Amino acid sequence: MQNIAVVVAQSCPAAERDALLAFKAGITEDSSGQLTTWVATTDCCTWFGILCKNGHVIELWLDGGGSGAKWGHLTGPLGSSLFTLLELEVLVLSETQNLTGPISPTIGNLTNLVRLDFRSNKLTGSIPSSVGNLKKLKWLSLGGNPITGSIPSSIGTIGDSLNNIYLGESSLSGSLPNSLFQLSSLTGLFLGVSNLSGSLSPLVGNLGPNLTVLDLSSNSFSGALPPTLGQLTKVLVLDLSFNKFTGQIPASIGNIGATLFNLNLANNELTGPIPPMFAKQLTGLAALGLENNQLTGPIPQGAPFSNLSVDSFTPGNPGLCSRPLPPCTGGNRKKLL
Repeated sequence: MQNIAVVVAQSCPAAERDALLAFKAGITEDSSGQLTTWVATTDCCTWFGILCKNGHVIELWLDGGGSGAKWGHLTGPLGSSLFTLLELEVLVLSETQNLTGPISPTIGNLTNLVRLDFRSNKLTGSIPSSVGNLKKLKWLSLGGNPITGSIPSSIGTIGDSLNNIYLGESSLSGSLPNSLFQLSSLTGLFLGVSNLSGSLSPLVGNLGPNLTVLDLSSNSFSGALPPTLGQLTKVLVLDLSFNKFTGQIPASIGNIGATLFNLNLANNELTGPIPPMFAKQLTGLAALGLENNQLTGPIPQGAPFSNLSVDSFTPGNPGLCSRPLPPCTGGNRKKLL
């Protein structure tokens, strides 16, 4: 009887299969066996975490933050082989905890990417300027890694496609590039818990049309808060806490209105009064952090301030007075002047 060779049909090109296998070859630990289906003799479009379209790999999604038997940690270098998958639209290797090494500049070759997420790993080095080539990108998440250097100005050239940037919980340093404030389609900018510094440019107001979250907390930003923060009229969360901002709270923040749900300016070096009109303007406030500044004068009265606890204003701010703190005295009033 004649032997008949069994040929396994490959829906994805051999070059794309080999690029995936090169990534797998560097992985030294796969705690939940996510890559066990990645076998050279099978169709890579059937492998776990892979999605194909028209015979090309368009999605690689391995998220260690999920639940169930197929979720876990990957240990090993990120490498650069994945950056040859030129049809990729989604590249998610988030919360796998133990991916190491730098992000290769060849990532800029993935010009079809819509989502890039390497969140919560051990990646090092700087963010390559070639990310500016990713003109279709909507989601950029590299935070939770010990990446260093400054935010490349090329990020601002990605353009109107970009909706969310998460670079927080990193070792990024330096000031924010002005080009960042050209991204008027951003809905979320998360840069908290890093080593960023410098002043906050008045250009931040350019983010007003769509921004709902601005998180610059736990950095080393300094200088005055720009009045243009009041142009962020759709922002729900404005967190500038744990920095070195000085000067007075801009009254223009009240222009955000009832949209603002959480305002956190705690642990800075702010002085002067809380703008009295906030009580009438910021009627949607449910969380306020002003503690550990050098604010003075009466706390605005009326909702929502009447619903806030002492913890919103103290410790710190010994010059503040009025409910929920003790009543104002002559000394308090002089500090307001």
